[in-house]
Amino acid sequence: MSASATALQSSSHPSETHSGAQPQRRHNLELRIYTRHVGLYPRPRRHIRTVAQAQTTTTTMVPSDSIPRLDSTCLLSGALDEFLLFSRQENSQWLIDVAHDICDPALRRGSLEVLDETGQTAMWRVVTPAEPLIASVYFYIIQDVVSLSKISARSSRSQTEATGYPSTMAGRVKARDGGQCWVSRSISPLMNSHLCPKRMGDHLLQVVYRAFVGTPPTDLSIYHERCGITLNRNLDAWFDTYELGLRLVAQVQG
Repeated sequence: MSASATALQSSSHPSETHSGAQPQRRHNLELRIYTRHVGLYPRPRRHIRTVAQAQTTTTTMVPSDSIPRLDSTCLLSGALDEFLLFSRQENSQWLIDVAHDICDPALRRGSLEVLDETGQTAMWRVVTPAEPLIASVYFYIIQDVVSLSKISARSSRSQTEATGYPSTMAGRVKARDGGQCWVSRSISPLMNSHLCPKRMGDHLLQVVYRAFVGTPPTDLSIYHERCGITLNRNLDAWFDTYELGLRLVAQVQG
């Protein structure tokens, strides 16, 4: 499954229908968004030492009016079987949640539509949470301009300010998680995995926390236990390279 592709491709507006010869059977699932609703990030600052600098770095610019109305950006693409492996019993609710997380995690203003090609006439319709995923094109429909979530490289050197103590964080995270892996419940060997890469620093962390969760607590730092999770060594290695991810299902800490 590939994610965050930037190539543009023309696509019909969801309000239109298509008839005629039956299209070839699809095997892949795509999630897309209209490019005119995607804000553009400015060039990143070399150093971030204040919250104001972090906000400037993560505030996107309004896209150009010259972008064709039907141009779209691919957010996710892959074989249907891969998506089914992740979604399992959640069905389309999984893709709806992931689309919100990528495009509008805090406000969740968009809706998901799919190209339904099962009948004589292919048409776009709103996706319901309980229906199974299908090999087709899905669009995240939103009227506002949104900022797509970005991946922060974990191996690069930090260019930000950080407070707190790594050893204190590790002990508190392990105690909170009962001395076992959050996923597998194994007790050894364990690693303190960082939900937000340390290189983000305190100021970028506060901006990210506000985008995904809400108002950050006053004592939030990159070494706060909220930013850590206990994983076994194998899962930590996958988590560190973004081959394993976590998604908010319910709040477990106030």
